[in-house]
Amino acid sequence: MNKLSTFFVAIFLILVALTSYWLKQEVDKEYINKKKDLNSGPDFFLNNFTTTQTDKDGELKYTLKAEEMKHYNYSEKSFLIQPFYTKYENGKPHTSIKSVAGEINNKGDEVFLKKNVVLIRLPTAKKKRMTLFTDELKIFTKLDIVTSEKPVKIIQEPDIEIDGVGMRYDKKEGTIKLLSNVKVYYEKPQNN
Repeated sequence: MNKLSTFFVAIFLILVALTSYWLKQEVDKEYINKKKDLNSGPDFFLNNFTTTQTDKDGELKYTLKAEEMKHYNYSEKSFLIQPFYTKYENGKPHTSIKSVAGEINNKGDEVFLKKNVVLIRLPTAKKKRMTLFTDELKIFTKLDIVTSEKPVKIIQEPDIEIDGVGMRYDKKEGTIKLLSNVKVYYEKPQNN
């Protein structure tokens, strides 16, 4: 090997070493910045807030209230304490859902409710009141779909109780599907 080729190899190795050092410094900076984001407080927070969504004609579609909301920019999520979601139909409340905690994801297109979730569909001219209990519920606000992967209990007035694991409610289809382990208890009304 001549001196010139040795010189080029040495220069090449120095460039590789400097590039590696620079990349390590950049990765370390990014890691420290991410760690600061995770340890820092929220970007903003609201107490006792209400947000409303209307359809294209200005009709009220739903409201979402909570005792507290904290938004963290690093996760692009908002975390809720005591959320209360109300779905409207023809200007009147149709369904309400409350829980202990929740999250808003995907710019409000998904609302994820957790811990002691209670959904109440108010009675209508055609349907009796229905109450659903679960530990997690995901609301897809644009699609009018509500899902759960957890055990659910549905109480349909006057005397029907349904248990299952996993659920999908599609407002447009008007259907509730329990996905597995379904058990139904029906008590025949007494004739007086």
